[in-house]
Amino acid sequence: MKFEEKGMLGPLAITEVGQYVLRDYIGVYILSRDRKKVDYVGRSDSDIQGRLRSSISEGHGYQVFWFCYETSSMQAYKLECYLYHKYNPPDNTNHPAVPSGMNWRCPTNGCPWGL
Repeated sequence: MKFEEKGMLGPLAITEVGQYVLRDYIGVYILSRDRKKVDYVGRSDSDIQGRLRSSISEGHGYQVFWFCYETSSMQAYKLECYLYHKYNPPDNTNHPAVPSGMNWRCPTNGCPWGL
């Protein structure tokens, strides 16, 4: 899989989170068990490293990840929505959540969470 079109870095082994992902940054990530399929898409509006570690620790057998930093929570939300709709990851049981207090809508056409 290649995610260069969105600036995603990876694939990286999940054991390398601390080497490559900084704390206290906004960002989006993808997790995969086999490098061939997107199994989970997530984001953090404040600490991508901590959120990524939390997702990995849930024990779904993830082997690799991709990630990128974003300049704002809104940009991270938009990218997470894009990846969620593009890959329909099986481990995402819900549509990406809007941060508390925000009234943003999913930018994907036809999405019930959209405009």
